[in-house]
Amino acid sequence: MDYEQLTSLLSEEVPRTKTPIHRMVASFIVRDFKMWWTYKLWISLDITGTILFVASYYLFSMITTSQQVQDAGYVTGGYFTFALIRIAYQRYVSFTVEGINDSIRDEQWMGTIETILSSATNFKTFLLGETCFFFISSSAFLLISLVTGLLLGAHFNVTPLSLLSTVVLSMLLIASHIAVGILSAGIIMKIQQGNPLTWAYSWLTQLVSGVFYPLKFLPWYLEWVGKAFPLTYSLDGIRLCLQSGQDLSSLTVLSDAIKLIFFTVIATPIALYVFKKGYDAARRDGSLGQY
Repeated sequence: MDYEQLTSLLSEEVPRTKTPIHRMVASFIVRDFKMWWTYKLWISLDITGTILFVASYYLFSMITTSQQVQDAGYVTGGYFTFALIRIAYQRYVSFTVEGINDSIRDEQWMGTIETILSSATNFKTFLLGETCFFFISSSAFLLISLVTGLLLGAHFNVTPLSLLSTVVLSMLLIASHIAVGILSAGIIMKIQQGNPLTWAYSWLTQLVSGVFYPLKFLPWYLEWVGKAFPLTYSLDGIRLCLQSGQDLSSLTVLSDAIKLIFFTVIATPIALYVFKKGYDAARRDGSLGQY
């Protein structure tokens, strides 16, 4: 074979079959499930811990008054149901804000992130694949929390419309917090260390977003700080739907939903931009696969 034939052969374009995005995402889910299922003891402890967490708040509710919770607008269930809703949805908040970071750190630690992101898998597909299994597992723990709470005597005041509104608000909770998770993931992609944004966000939301107590308990200046976080409107809207039987026809619940949509629309493009910048910077520096 002469030089010209060899050059022609090497320069010949190799046909590539584009893998559908749903198959790529399904591959991420199957992989993450197999890895998760490997640690059966940890799964058992995680489930047990969730049940005990709910039970501890049930015991705490026996020494607290329900009147202040009712005065805040959450009519049914008292403090235990108020706290139960927070516990049930905490997984969603954790996986959206911290799950993407943890996935990236795991990929870096195992040495697979550079291989994945250097392939035909673009970074948006990578993010989608990394979050899908977390969503599935968080939904399972939400059901475990709610069922445990019901067995311990939690009370809800719901209608078909309030349940549908709860689903809508749950989706908005996830969407708004994914933006925060992607933003922090973009930072960790570059700095390779624990993300201060995630830490600060976690502590501030627990303090001022009505996680452990109604927002009206706070001084006015902290109440205003709480209004800057999407978790405030998520929990408020969901609690009004589940504890007061309200739905999106209520001006308060509709206002919570609109604020979540507004936050998501503004924050998501910014978060994707920051992630892309961190991703490109890590590729330029050759630090994409470093732990």
